Amino acid sequence: MKTTKKLMLAAAAAVMASAVSAQVPSKPVEITSPGIVLAGSYDKTKLPKEAQEFITKYFPGTTVTKCEQYFAKGKISVELNSGVDIDFDTNGNPIEVEAPDHATLSRDVVKRLLHDTAFARLVADGYVDRVESIEIKRGRVVEVSIDKRNPDTYIFDVNGLFIALED
Repeated sequence: MKTTKKLMLAAAAAVMASAVSAQVPSKPVEITSPGIVLAGSYDKTKLPKEAQEFITKYFPGTTVTKCEQYFAKGKISVELNSGVDIDFDTNGNPIEVEAPDHATLSRDVVKRLLHDTAFARLVADGYVDRVESIEIKRGRVVEVSIDKRNPDTYIFDVNGLFIALED
């Protein structure tokens, strides 16, 4: 009985091995097209008008050094020569602004991106001049990272209602 089971297992293994080897193509598959493009460089002169105006007003004297469009995410990422990184939606609305390392965003930029209630909360807590980045997530939540030890991220809804303070 044990010998029969061993023989059946050996036969099954041999059949499986031959089936697997039969599925392997005899020659490599050649890919001739680049496939779906997920991101690519973007002509900075074609930035939406709102994006250009935002950069000119809040970051005067800077130039765009890098500009890429992420098609799947529906955003355009811009890097300024000052080291500031900005993500815009395809309409030119800023959805994330990040200061360079060891720097903070200007009070004007913070005020422009936050609801008045959220801005007032940062002023009251003494952190309005210590904002390192602001990210608007899915048009519902705003994350504000500040230059301080944990917790270092304020979470607001888009109407300025304070939700949480996170690490």
